[in-house]
Amino acid sequence: MGACGSRLFKEKKNLKRKKTTKRHVSSRKFDKTLTLQGSLDPGWFDSRSILESELDEEFHSVHDDFVSVNGGILSPKTPKSKRKGLAKLSSFSKLSFKFRDGHGNPPLVSPKGLTKRPLAGSSTKICPIDKNLPDSWSPIAPSSFKVRGQNYFRDKKKEFAPNYAAFCPFGADVFLSPRKIDHIARFVELPIMNSREEIPSILVVNVQVPLYPATVFQSENDGEGMSLVFYFKLSESYSKELPLHFQENFNRIINDEVERVKSFPLDTIAPFRERLKLLGRVTNIEDLHLSATEKKLMNAYNEKPVLSRPQHDFYLGGNYFEIDIDMHRFSYIARKGFEAFRDRFKLCTLDIALTIQETKAENLPENILCCIRLNKIDHANHRQLGL
Repeated sequence: MGACGSRLFKEKKNLKRKKTTKRHVSSRKFDKTLTLQGSLDPGWFDSRSILESELDEEFHSVHDDFVSVNGGILSPKTPKSKRKGLAKLSSFSKLSFKFRDGHGNPPLVSPKGLTKRPLAGSSTKICPIDKNLPDSWSPIAPSSFKVRGQNYFRDKKKEFAPNYAAFCPFGADVFLSPRKIDHIARFVELPIMNSREEIPSILVVNVQVPLYPATVFQSENDGEGMSLVFYFKLSESYSKELPLHFQENFNRIINDEVERVKSFPLDTIAPFRERLKLLGRVTNIEDLHLSATEKKLMNAYNEKPVLSRPQHDFYLGGNYFEIDIDMHRFSYIARKGFEAFRDRFKLCTLDIALTIQETKAENLPENILCCIRLNKIDHANHRQLGL
């Protein structure tokens, strides 16, 4: 009887530990009839604390080289004794964060100034790349980003990407919200764009950024934040310039196909969408007035590619394909790092690109899916999106 009771207790305990993951992927097939979006049916890091950046090795854990809450740097060369000490101090800082900073701050998102169903790209202006006007965006050359080069699997070297992208930017928006907005293309007016290709003519990228304090024991990954929304149109020379294997890979992402991945001891089946990779860099680090520790951290991780999985979701509309990258679900360390950096975001010139990771030598170099530059975005100057 005692043994049975003990086993029943363990089984209940294990059931509590199980978690489920929600996926918000539209099952609609692509409709070649291009209509206004209004007529349709409604990363760096992951929640498992894994930062999948390409350094000298393929990937490494976020705990292998990151800054602690109180400014200590943890790196692979740090002695174990010191790493334990920093980890303990970091844990203490995490637990006391709520009491130090409190949660009595006024709401970051004002109920006033709602904007309903705006034209896509109407909240920020386009700017020549050499002007760098605040609260604007600029087109940027795909060849300014480094990707896996022709001989990457032999020499592990990155090269500048070919100077063409699958999609070209035509607008950007910054929206505030009391809670994160999924599938944001439903709530803006997208233009009608004709396309001869068998893929959507518009790509929408929605980066969901938290604006509330990061906490260790976070009950849910949602709250006040902003959406950085980028709009891209299909390149007119998509079929001519982009290699066939890249076009096929993008179709696999749209259709949510799976692939066999070699692993030990057995091969696994993984969604092809897990190959989506985010490239980001701050181009004006010298203007941010960083401390020595912050500068070391910035230089270590600036321009490092990161797979967007698993904090991404995908939505397919009549003439668009949307990719949501959910920073609310990033690890505590990643969110805490961004929180410390958030006040300087309005000083940043930020370049962002997406690519599809190549795993075969014959398909190198990698190509850019889309790219854009943000110039000194201050969320205080933007309004809440009305749903």
